Amino acid sequence: MRECDLVMKGGITSGVVYPRAVAEIAAHYRLRSIGGTSAGAIAAAFAAAAEYRRQTSPEEPSAGFAAIEAESQTLARSMKQLFQPAPEMRRLYDLMIALVTARPGERARAARWAVTCSHSTAVALTITGTSTTVGVACMIGDLWLGIVGLLVGPLLLAAWIGWGLCRDIRVRLPANDFGLCPGLRQGDGPEGLTDWMCKTIQTIAGKPVDEVLTIGDLKGAGIELAAMTTDLSSRRPFQLPLVTAKYWFSEREFRRLFPAHVVERLKGGTQPLPVGKTGAPADLHPLPVGDAFPVVAVARMSLSFPGLISAVPLWRFDDGLKRADGATAKPSRRLRRCLFSDGGISSNFPIHFFDALLPSRPTFGISLTDYEEARHGSERVVLPSAARQTDDLPARSITSLSDFAMAIVDTAKDWQDTLQAMSTGYAERIVEIRLDPKSEGGLNLAMGETTIERLGAYGREAGQKFAGFDFDEHRWRRALTVMPSLEKSFEGITAAWDAPAQGEGWSSLATVLSERQPKRYTKLSGTWRRKVLHPFVARLAADGRQTRAATEADAGKTVQGGKALPSIDAHIRLVADADRRPRIQEG
Repeated sequence: MRECDLVMKGGITSGVVYPRAVAEIAAHYRLRSIGGTSAGAIAAAFAAAAEYRRQTSPEEPSAGFAAIEAESQTLARSMKQLFQPAPEMRRLYDLMIALVTARPGERARAARWAVTCSHSTAVALTITGTSTTVGVACMIGDLWLGIVGLLVGPLLLAAWIGWGLCRDIRVRLPANDFGLCPGLRQGDGPEGLTDWMCKTIQTIAGKPVDEVLTIGDLKGAGIELAAMTTDLSSRRPFQLPLVTAKYWFSEREFRRLFPAHVVERLKGGTQPLPVGKTGAPADLHPLPVGDAFPVVAVARMSLSFPGLISAVPLWRFDDGLKRADGATAKPSRRLRRCLFSDGGISSNFPIHFFDALLPSRPTFGISLTDYEEARHGSERVVLPSAARQTDDLPARSITSLSDFAMAIVDTAKDWQDTLQAMSTGYAERIVEIRLDPKSEGGLNLAMGETTIERLGAYGREAGQKFAGFDFDEHRWRRALTVMPSLEKSFEGITAAWDAPAQGEGWSSLATVLSERQPKRYTKLSGTWRRKVLHPFVARLAADGRQTRAATEADAGKTVQGGKALPSIDAHIRLVADADRRPRIQEG
């Protein structure tokens, strides 16, 4: 089969569009590298499990993808029950559901209903009723005393509810790692979100439900899985699976987030971090990395939507902490608890995953955006064929404080993904699914079967858009956008190579690469520098010199001088990776 990569955007319940989209794409392509964020990470994990089954069980090649399609029916029946709040978070959860599901004009009434129906306000209602009864009785004999009694009841109710909600937000929510739902089954109810993910991944992969599919299993079948997460404590994103053994997990904390058999697999027979030396909790185990990383952990660590789903706590040493005398602090002072939250905070649509200057196979993207009838008409699923410009973005009105605040947050976290997805060489391989934010996807946890079925149909249509994808045309467009930028970069190397030494202590670049005695990475031999590094950079500089000469003689002899090149708001530069590479030994 032809091969492709696939990246899917985050969107909480909007992820119901993905099962049928994945199944449709898999009917035409063999999936090699699959990634996403948040709900897109769950879909990526499911798709990877299905492709694993196709590669390891040739007698039933389509069984895994059929299982993915079947899950769309499961979601239609049990979407809301997958999100189960911790018992102490029930009041806030009911309030959130009431606000999300109510119509704009009815939200105040819905909020009042939610808090008064909560079990924790029963005492307040009793006090209110008693106060009102006393007030009515007093009015018969003393008018002013009766009026006071009638006023005290509502005030007591408001104070009680306000105190309870403040305590929920300020105390209980942080204690639950800033999420209402841990992810596991609460009490004797049905399975929770993480229970469902664990079981479904194993079922799709054709493996026993009490085992754990790992990144190494996928790699053995020629499949790569990637997702985004955000370490809020370190103020940085990470690409999953983690590749550096830097973090520890608490067994007690993880048993609140993952089924018992997953926690046992994560422990893997390791010994806890010594308590006496570090001051750590007594149950910290090293978090597996690389091939040993569970697929379900990739999905769960990417899906920690702030406020709704609890963040995932991990522990590491902060080696930058010092004592008062400047010496490194003791281990017990350096151990820090880090919270890993939703990958969408840092990159909700990581279309840069699996990218190459000139790709050998297409990387398809499925993006989610808000539907606007005045802008989109009846088109809900679109794969653009013509080039897009970044000034084609919709201009949305900002009329309220909430609009202003959300615009700041969305711009800060999404601008890079948004502009990247509109570039030539990217836009024509990204299908856009437009959902009505009032009733479809997002935080609409109570979507009915009809709505979920409609969203699933959008997903199938999105997958069908890629069936006849013109990869040759895509590579032609990609070359026209990459090569001029690459040529310009070579000119910059030429300028640096030809620049003379500037004053004492500033040598020419050729001298720096081949003759100057460095202070770091000294184990790199002089022979390697003279015979490998120096000639390599010299060749790049020569290419840039030829381009510069051609530009001066006739711009048409350079790639940049070609007529009617696509306009692209981008350039080639060194960009930091989101994953943490193992530290190399410096010389």
